[in-house]
Amino acid sequence: MSPRWEPNPEIRTGRHVAYHLHAHLVFVTKYRKGVFDDAMLRRCEEIMREVCG
Repeated sequence: MSPRWEPNPEIRTGRHVAYHLHAHLVFVTKYRKGVFDDAMLRRCEEIMREVCG
């Protein structure tokens, strides 16, 4: 490691990764048949932005 590098406790690291993850959302549907249309995805984005803000 470089002597100038100071570890950040908020950034997790692994052997081949470095990440700063706040949330990981997984949407599971029973059948993958166009369940999420454009309008629904836009609304989900609006809600997530409001919550994260």
